[in-house]
Amino acid sequence: EELARDPDRLWLGGEIKDMTILFTDMRGFTTVSEGMDAERLTAFVNAFLTPLTDTILANRGTIDKYIGDAVMAFWNAPLDDADHARHACQAALAMLRAIDGFNAAEHGYPPVAIGIGLNTGACCVGNLGSERRFDYSVIGDDVNVASRLEGQTKAYGVPIIVGERTAQAVPDFALIEFDRVRVKGKTVPLSLFALLGDAEMAATPAFAATRDALGRLTAAYRTGQFAAADAALLELAAADEAGRFATIHAIYRERLDAIGDSPTADGWTGIHDLDKK
Repeated sequence: EELARDPDRLWLGGEIKDMTILFTDMRGFTTVSEGMDAERLTAFVNAFLTPLTDTILANRGTIDKYIGDAVMAFWNAPLDDADHARHACQAALAMLRAIDGFNAAEHGYPPVAIGIGLNTGACCVGNLGSERRFDYSVIGDDVNVASRLEGQTKAYGVPIIVGERTAQAVPDFALIEFDRVRVKGKTVPLSLFALLGDAEMAATPAFAATRDALGRLTAAYRTGQFAAADAALLELAAADEAGRFATIHAIYRERLDAIGDSPTADGWTGIHDLDKK
């Protein structure tokens, strides 16, 4: 409708805007789709993507593209959205509920799981491509980071990972910082946050206990206080009754066991270098 009112906007180029980017991907797509013929596989992917699409649009997001079983979306373009990070987080949480509904439906498709990465930052959005063919899309370093965050949901065993600026925009949501890393190809470290729920969950004692235990663990680990980190790891196991951070617990257990009684290296920061995207 905006283009119909102003056709002059159909030019090759973009503008820099502060945006929130979302990537989501089905876990184990190759295994899940094994044995399906082309017709059934197409119907399965369409049935899987439809509720995710509906959820993104219902929360004011823009679908950028579908990449097989993956979806890329963004907020704050083409229409301005001052609360884009919040709407993106709401969409991500709603997408998990939509997948629960998909898995509960009697359609004969196998159950699925997804990983979601969210990041906020300055991006170039507009008509990108060539002089002969272009589409409305977004590029920039913070877009790449969002994709990397989605990829790390597999390694850390949490369904939604958000970047620091996204987390800062929704301080009332149930967010827990769980690691500080350098992703492959980057030099600046990133803080990783697990998004578990909205403000209602954030107010629960169970969430507070898990958040505090994990906070003590990461603080002790980053300052080289490994005995304190070990004690906090035990607290995390006790507080995390739902097992949401079981994989993260195992990761820190492995790191602490590898350190053992070795002295802390000079310049220790606790920043972990990721070797995979």
